[in-house]
Amino acid sequence: MTHQRWVRVGGLVTGFAVTGLLVSGCAGGSAPTSTPSSEAVACDPDADVTITVGERPTPDQTANLEAWENAVAQFEDDHPNITIDDEETKYDVSTFPALLVGGTLPTTLQVPFTDIQSLIERGQAADITTYVENDDVLSQLNPQLKAVTEDADGHTYGVVRAAYTMGLIYDRALFTEAGLDPDAPPATWDEVLDAAATISEQTGQTGFIIPTTANTGGWLLTSMSYSNGNLVEEVDGDTTTVTLDTPGMEASLQFLHDVRWEEDAAGANFLYDNNAIRDDIAAGSIGQSLNGANLYNSLVIGRGMPKEDFGLAPFPTGDDPVGVLGGGNIQWFNPKATPDQLCAALEWTKFYFLNRYVDEEAAVTWAEAQVADDLPVGLPEVPVVSDEQYETYLGWIEPYINVPRENYTAYLDSLATATIVPEPAKKAQELYAALDPVVQAVLTREDADFAELLESAQTQVQDLVDAG
Repeated sequence: MTHQRWVRVGGLVTGFAVTGLLVSGCAGGSAPTSTPSSEAVACDPDADVTITVGERPTPDQTANLEAWENAVAQFEDDHPNITIDDEETKYDVSTFPALLVGGTLPTTLQVPFTDIQSLIERGQAADITTYVENDDVLSQLNPQLKAVTEDADGHTYGVVRAAYTMGLIYDRALFTEAGLDPDAPPATWDEVLDAAATISEQTGQTGFIIPTTANTGGWLLTSMSYSNGNLVEEVDGDTTTVTLDTPGMEASLQFLHDVRWEEDAAGANFLYDNNAIRDDIAAGSIGQSLNGANLYNSLVIGRGMPKEDFGLAPFPTGDDPVGVLGGGNIQWFNPKATPDQLCAALEWTKFYFLNRYVDEEAAVTWAEAQVADDLPVGLPEVPVVSDEQYETYLGWIEPYINVPRENYTAYLDSLATATIVPEPAKKAQELYAALDPVVQAVLTREDADFAELLESAQTQVQDLVDAG
């Protein structure tokens, strides 16, 4: 059987397979195995060193680029021995191995949760245990999230810089207009269905709909399957079995069928992409949808949705849920980097992503800057630091909080016991692509055969997984 890793968020534990986090397309190319922690060479924090940092905003992102350049300048002022060469390189699963072997990857950049374990197994991530275990900032990170970056021996190979779960996004204004209580959002699929019917009947707007194209339909259907009791893949050693024709999937499709055909509450657009549906949510024409819980900026800041109207609740639950799909961003470090470069890259990671959670001055400075730029302070998020430290951080920024956190009470409370389950282990995007037409069929054909659709998609994806 495959080795199990366990991740706790709040009070509940979830297990996932280390080998189950392998992502297709990463294989190939060799890279130097990073030095085990017990043999790691200490760094000189005062040594003159140059590091390359990825993810520099592109020239068309004027405001973000200016903020980035100011941050780099401030960091170099604070650390005169460290020079940053920044570049636009971002993680790309298709090019990563070749760039690593060729020595052209940055010292540090972001990788998704789903990929870090495969990088660790192939020696494509630096062992940074020695440099983080006694660090004032890094030692205060959420120990449960930190487990995602560790190998079976407890060595650390990355730093979690942001985490999220899926959630129910809803329009509080439409809830009020429909006579529903926006402070008591639906918690189960039956309650979502009832709310959708009421919203549609009372307001004439769409009660519930999800995006269904560009892999988002499959992504959300997978999330629904988790909620209804079934994973979409089973990993046993080197064998991955695709499991789409399951009771959890059928229950999820039955819900979509009912909201469309029984309640006529799904609107008229069944080919939404993730951008178009956000436009309509922000415009107040969709009562409920599913998406990442980190959607505030996209809807409120990017599209002008009134912040009082943005509603966020825990992902709805069905019978015997296995958990809620989640993910996030991990700062990766190049195994070819020197000890001095690794320590410098960790200093940048702390400065740019983490210091505000553990340093009051940094927290206040960040909050003041956010408010000055009309940006949110106090967004709902999965804490990357311990619960105790996060409460301290919230106390520091309390005078600057400009989002109505009381509107997200149910979601925030759910984080204490949320079981976060990672995305599928193999061929995740191909799996989502195969499920998009399934979602579309159920929403456009009243007599769609769930079992036939799921069996066909399952065979298609299994063939891709078996092909490697």
